[in-house]
Amino acid sequence: MPRRLYPHRRVRYWYSYETDEITSLFNDTGLHPQTVRSWIKAGLKTIDSRKPALIYGNDLISFLKNRNDKNKCKTAFDEFYCMKCRDARPVYQKTISLEHQGQFLRARGPCRQCKSHMCKSYSLATYPQLQKTFKLVGVSELYDCSYPTANTHLNTQDKTPPTESGQGSLF
Repeated sequence: MPRRLYPHRRVRYWYSYETDEITSLFNDTGLHPQTVRSWIKAGLKTIDSRKPALIYGNDLISFLKNRNDKNKCKTAFDEFYCMKCRDARPVYQKTISLEHQGQFLRARGPCRQCKSHMCKSYSLATYPQLQKTFKLVGVSELYDCSYPTANTHLNTQDKTPPTESGQGSLF
């Protein structure tokens, strides 16, 4: 089972906590008191060696930050995180599809090793770099032009008025 990320912002900096108080802070994640005891064995500082074990809030915050940073996977610009492989992987044939969502672009593509779907978010400013790095599939042409109205079908200057049908000349 993968390690969980525990939000360190719940912990108060100047408080001291017992094992049970720490588990009550993270009761929505199902933290067990034995997990806190194993954290102490793994290097979480306690106030002293007596029981119950007391832990300063600032020590718990730094321990959780270090533990959460170890569990994260850094990806390069052209790599996505594959949930099946559990590692940063390149996209198969550098082909992605983009979806515009508010202030960012959601990129989707298959993993090169296991062919499962991967997702990654990019800012709107990185769109030109995405065009250079990947083959984009399913992207609207309005993104690709500098003048969006030039690629629309609403060009009224070129239209000619419709003519009468040829049936009128038969009579």
